[in-house]
Amino acid sequence: MSMEKHLKELLIHQLKQRLNKIKQDLEPLSEAPPDLKIMSYGMVIGYIDIITEKEIKPDRIAQWKKLISQGNKLTIIIPKEEKLKITETLWKEGIAEKVSIGVYEINLFLP
Repeated sequence: MSMEKHLKELLIHQLKQRLNKIKQDLEPLSEAPPDLKIMSYGMVIGYIDIITEKEIKPDRIAQWKKLISQGNKLTIIIPKEEKLKITETLWKEGIAEKVSIGVYEINLFLP
């Protein structure tokens, strides 16, 4: 299994724990992107797309535009160091105000 897949599984686990506290569930989608569907009481609230450094590609923007044009809420989760680059790209594409951005960072502390 690739490192990106393990990273996504870890992030999905953490997101499920956080959203479960506010009575929202995550369901994986077979056709990614996006990776997850946010559900609350059986209704779709939005979608989450988890991006690793290797997955930052222009074709992803087209898929996000399609999803947003259908009236869906989209949250993307990106590496912290890529936030500025992705935000600039979203502004250039005209969808920055319609996409929520979350960031992740992995810190290891050794004694």
